[in-house]
Amino acid sequence: MIAKMKCSSCGAEMSNLSMTWPRKYWLFMVPIMILGFLPLIRMTFFKGDYARDLHIQDVQKRTQGGSLEILGLIENSGGRTWSSVTVEAEFFDASGAFIDEEVTSLRSDVAAHGREHFKITVRSPSPAILASDVKMQVKVSGGHTMPF
Repeated sequence: MIAKMKCSSCGAEMSNLSMTWPRKYWLFMVPIMILGFLPLIRMTFFKGDYARDLHIQDVQKRTQGGSLEILGLIENSGGRTWSSVTVEAEFFDASGAFIDEEVTSLRSDVAAHGREHFKITVRSPSPAILASDVKMQVKVSGGHTMPF
């Protein structure tokens, strides 16, 4: 069985059927498609980099009632607000060998071009961490930002 198509106006049989849009319809659809894919493009190619935007300053170390507290300030030099920022403190002995690390997450957001204080508490620190020749490195190890 062969299917036949007939013109609804004149009743003539059609041998070729074309399902294309004229150029004016494509020109109308291109801006709509770009606007629809813009959030996906921004999430994929223009996402923020926490290592470039967030910088740690004024790091201090103090012992407080059997625990070690590390205080500091995070400065956001970027134009995006960062949330769930993770700060990591690593401890190394005099020879540079890794001893231990402690990680904390900030409860508040770091606004664009703003500053936020942080505190890392090491409960019951080992004697190796409390030694005077221990080197401490504090860095931002993660964070989230909205792509829009």
